[in-house]
Amino acid sequence: MIYARPPTEQEFFELRHMTRQAIGRVSQRAHMILLATQPHPVPELAALFAMSRATVRFWIRRFNAHGPAGLDDDPRSGRPRKLGPDTVETLVPMLQDDPQHEGYLATFWTVAMMGLAMVHQLGVQLSASTLRSALRARGLRWGRPRLAMPPKVDAEKTRNQWVIARAVVMAAPEAAILYADESRLQLLPLLRAMWPWVGQQIRIPTPGTNVTRALFGALNIRTGRWVSLVRERMRKEDFIAVLEHLLVAYPQGSIVLIVDNFSSHTAHAVTDWVAVHPRLQLCYLPTYCSHLNPVERIWLRLKNTLAANRLYGAMRFLQETVEAFFTAMTPQQALTWAAA
Repeated sequence: MIYARPPTEQEFFELRHMTRQAIGRVSQRAHMILLATQPHPVPELAALFAMSRATVRFWIRRFNAHGPAGLDDDPRSGRPRKLGPDTVETLVPMLQDDPQHEGYLATFWTVAMMGLAMVHQLGVQLSASTLRSALRARGLRWGRPRLAMPPKVDAEKTRNQWVIARAVVMAAPEAAILYADESRLQLLPLLRAMWPWVGQQIRIPTPGTNVTRALFGALNIRTGRWVSLVRERMRKEDFIAVLEHLLVAYPQGSIVLIVDNFSSHTAHAVTDWVAVHPRLQLCYLPTYCSHLNPVERIWLRLKNTLAANRLYGAMRFLQETVEAFFTAMTPQQALTWAAA
């Protein structure tokens, strides 16, 4: 029969501390050793703690040889990691490839699809949490992409820029250098972020039936003068009406008008009209470069000021408000906003 040796005073207090603070089986073993030192026989301890007699003897021997420290579990190597370097070398390139190349009817990878692909390719079964942790560890995050303009390059970009620069340089001092653009007026309010109370989402009423108008504007980058015109639509006939309106607004001197490549600007009817009105020279911005038009910033200021989160009862009221906005806009303000 084996019994636990009498503990020293320090060992006794350590065993008492372990019964209160140690976790799980270590606390149970400390209780067992304290009872074994009274002494209680091995069969009694085995029945009391629901252990085999061999297990009781094992821990008594461990205590007799190493003291309270012998009651702790030995370090274990644990299960080998499934997500090793070889697995990661397969995971990252696979994520950058098209799922359809791997036989999946999908356009982007999900964690579930990557798990299946790892089973098919490497015979390794990984949990979704393991895959997410591996992707985050390599700087990847799950999120929505953003729309972007296609990476198209206008072969005539340099030539168009040179034509504009040459027209501006060669223009007479009294010539009007204008940038023009069109925007859409509509009764349907534009939604912009604001500060509502928590739990009270603001409801912006809609007009029921949307009504639209085409708003044309031209900015003189030398003087800051602004000329605008409202039309029913943005057709070539409407753009020609804008050109005629500019000839009336600038009755003397030449006009250099710079616009984008919108279809109504490049129509044959427009080029034919310009050919018989030599006082107006039409220049086109490079394709996909509408951001070079300073009038775009005037539209942004207008819409954020008047159209955001507001419903106008009729198109007439909206047009009156727009007209008042442009009347109050000084030439200096127009040049400042256009350059912002």
